Amino acid sequence: MSLSVASDPLAAVSTVAAYQDVTLTELRNVFDRVDFDLRDALEREDRIHDSVSSLEGEIGSVRDQLAALGIAVLDVPQDTAPASRAPSDDAYQQSGRVLPVAPVGLDFSDLTALAEARLALLGVDLSRDPLLQVLPEGQVKASFQKYDAQFGDVSWTETDWAVVLAAGVVATILDIVLVRIPADRKFLGEKYRGSPLTEWLNDHSADLHERFGKPLERFAKVPYDAPTTRATNDAVRGMFPKVHRLMSPGHDPILGFVVGVGDLMDGSGTYFDEFGKVVRVATDMAPVDLSSALLKQVAHLISDVFTPAGIPAPLFSLLHLVKSESPFALVKDGPIVPWKDVARDMYRHGYDFRHSLTMGIVPAAVELIIRGYWQLDALAKEKSADQRKLEIAKLRSMLLLGHTVATSGTLAKTGLVFGMNPAALNYPQLLAMVPATIAWLKEAIAREQRIGSALEAEWLALIAEGAQGSG
Repeated sequence: MSLSVASDPLAAVSTVAAYQDVTLTELRNVFDRVDFDLRDALEREDRIHDSVSSLEGEIGSVRDQLAALGIAVLDVPQDTAPASRAPSDDAYQQSGRVLPVAPVGLDFSDLTALAEARLALLGVDLSRDPLLQVLPEGQVKASFQKYDAQFGDVSWTETDWAVVLAAGVVATILDIVLVRIPADRKFLGEKYRGSPLTEWLNDHSADLHERFGKPLERFAKVPYDAPTTRATNDAVRGMFPKVHRLMSPGHDPILGFVVGVGDLMDGSGTYFDEFGKVVRVATDMAPVDLSSALLKQVAHLISDVFTPAGIPAPLFSLLHLVKSESPFALVKDGPIVPWKDVARDMYRHGYDFRHSLTMGIVPAAVELIIRGYWQLDALAKEKSADQRKLEIAKLRSMLLLGHTVATSGTLAKTGLVFGMNPAALNYPQLLAMVPATIAWLKEAIAREQRIGSALEAEWLALIAEGAQGSG
């Protein structure tokens, strides 16, 4: 069996269908020839019959004339020779025409082997879809148009590829030129310039803190804000002011609304120590209800976000729990360190929520370019909203590839441009791969289910039709 059939079950179906189409075409041609020959024979027989009838009339007239002259004419007996018959199947066999034989009683694997052998004799390339080679071009085009109308056209054009790759390249350029690293820093003996945009945000943070953060400080007291190990009675090892917010998940913009709110309602503090252990510390703060906890949580994050240390990027504090080795060393010729140590070093050097806003430009650029092109393409092709919904799997695959290119770009930026400085990693772009992949998988599965349901309905209709015909 050919490689294409062995690797794809549907290839066997396509091969058999192509064989059946070829066989039906051959049978149709043979029957058309038989029909033509029969019509020709009947026409010749009619002409002979007319000639014989005319000749019999003339002979009768001559006989009457001879009888009038007294000449006796003997009766001629009727011809008993067999009448001419239409060409038989034997005649077609003898003339070199062999009718195709439709096999009966074969299982599907035998039928597939027979189909492959027959198609190979006809010069059909079995490494490609045989149906596309034996069906008329117009029929193939009409089938694809019907398929696209029912399930949506998800094929990529050259323009689609160009736009997606351009989106990833543009995002990478922004990452290298604008995002860079949080601040100017000498790393492994080399000096690197920080992000101008993050620098601008940091320069305006003091004013923003005075206007929005400082008025909330008195109201926004929380039980998870111990700045040092001593403040926790030595329960949380390795904590000092520059990293205490990273070690407290209550300060995380996302985790804080789970862990931080829970701490407020319980009157305790939850921390990650320098060894990656989760530690809960009792405090003398009174528990509050859910509404008050939510208000205090929002107020505390606002009061901290524009301070020099800032607050961590969303979910970034979870790296404390990752104890495996990273690919990074933090000192020249030094050892490779675990991810929890990398996270602490990154945060100490400005890798906070403000820089995550700067980094967010990269995944946003991918989304903006691809989604913008998607809308413009729909307008140019005058596609309806319903038709565009059928093609959403294509958009998901374009976004996934665009984010993949951008993610590859940030990895190359970290390793090649910034000398394996972990602060050059674009954390929001890495996170963007998760929803992009999930969305693509979800839509791809949903599309396959729609197609499968439609095919199953077609099979059931064919089976019902066959049952009615046999009945």
